[in-house]
Amino acid sequence: MTRIDYTQEENPPSGFPTKSVVAPQKISDSIQLLPSSKSDSHIISYGPQDMGSRIFGAIAISIFAGVFSGVPLYFGIRGWPILFERPFEQAGFVVAGALLIGLFFLVYFGRLILWNLFGYTFFTASKQGLEIKKRFLFFSSSSFIRADDIQCLRMHIKRVSSSSGSGRSSWYTLWVVGRKKYILDSKTLCRESVVWLSETLSEWFGVPCEWDR
Repeated sequence: MTRIDYTQEENPPSGFPTKSVVAPQKISDSIQLLPSSKSDSHIISYGPQDMGSRIFGAIAISIFAGVFSGVPLYFGIRGWPILFERPFEQAGFVVAGALLIGLFFLVYFGRLILWNLFGYTFFTASKQGLEIKKRFLFFSSSSFIRADDIQCLRMHIKRVSSSSGSGRSSWYTLWVVGRKKYILDSKTLCRESVVWLSETLSEWFGVPCEWDR
């Protein structure tokens, strides 16, 4: 079967193929359709597909980590001896707070870096519902939303101006709304991927896609 690559198109056509794919079919830089053993279900691999994109994303997150965790850790480590002085004065609380904030951001961004490098997300759309499976190294978790419970898909667009004022960018967040709200994609710049995902799932489950600005 000829492998179809829609990555050269600005807006890949929405919708699943009429026949199940027998080889990975690349839709965009962030989306691949994977072969499924069931004819009435489709598996979407979502996220950076090549290691180069993953490494670039991890480096970008590392820059934020260096600022948000590095600064409080620097002041916390410099003031470390104050923690052992008696009586314990106000400066000690400041140092302890800086250490805790720095460690929190270090763990938070460290998790994001590892997930960006080694994590995978899979959406399985079937007539029964939507399964969201996340896999990280040897760990995995999954959630299943029944088709009858899906009310709509909701896209939130946040426009952000650069600090230098040289331009604006749009961040996209996509939820599937049912009895609960499940995030399918969080704060991404990849418009073509999130639009394809929202339109395709909206068409498959026969529910509206709402745009929230």
